[in-house]
Amino acid sequence: MNLQDLQDRLRWALFVVLAVIALLLFFLDSTGNIDNVFSFLRNPMATVMSWTSGQTDTVADLLTGPRDLPQALAQIGALQARVDQLERENEELREFQGEAQILRELFDRARETPEYRRITANVIGRDTSPIFRSIIIDKGRDDGVFVGMPVEAARGLVGMVFRADRQAAQVILITDSSSRVPARLGNSRATGMLGGGGLGGRLVMEWISLEARVEAGELVATSGMGGRFPPGLIIGRVAEIERREAELFQRAIVQPAVDFTALEIVFIITNFPTVDTSVFEAETGP
Repeated sequence: MNLQDLQDRLRWALFVVLAVIALLLFFLDSTGNIDNVFSFLRNPMATVMSWTSGQTDTVADLLTGPRDLPQALAQIGALQARVDQLERENEELREFQGEAQILRELFDRARETPEYRRITANVIGRDTSPIFRSIIIDKGRDDGVFVGMPVEAARGLVGMVFRADRQAAQVILITDSSSRVPARLGNSRATGMLGGGGLGGRLVMEWISLEARVEAGELVATSGMGGRFPPGLIIGRVAEIERREAELFQRAIVQPAVDFTALEIVFIITNFPTVDTSVFEAETGP
């Protein structure tokens, strides 16, 4: 190797070293660590002692941790109590939100038929008999609730007041086997008598003319015939049609609009416009 080659290699090596140093300084400057490097170069011993002091403090904190265990447990207990309190408040807010939604739906329903006078009542009990399907409400005769008054929810007809005490009343549901509600179909306008299916909770609309073209999904509402229920109260929708040519009438299975297992608040319709037909029921003399 001649002298010229050795000088060239030294120059390239020096260039590479300077380039690496420049890149290293650029990296340290961009990460904010260049001051630490200069501090170490100025006073290496002080920097080493500062680092070892920090590590010693960390180890000391770990060693003294168990001494603060009762305080830590107390803080954990306080935080858990706060979490439990917040969870209870969240549940209460959800409950209030559900009640507000029910009241909003009831208000909208009342606004649709302002000519009816209504009383709002809470459902406070359900009949335990496997045969009789009814609910107990917290309004009675002292509130103007009497036997025979229709009861509805935000989504549709619930039933009729069957018994009334001073401060409570029993409502027979339309799904009870003894319930009978004059009904009308929404599209075909055919009329019939709606009865409950008892234990199965099925609603059946009977005495529908064979000439009526009943379709699944058709709306079913009260017809107002007989004067016991006001017209237009939603009952449900036709789920299935049973039509036999050998019979004089057809019937429809109705899916109720109301979820009777989730009733919380109901309306008692205390007064609605009716037409007096007693004159036609009077006996005529010879």
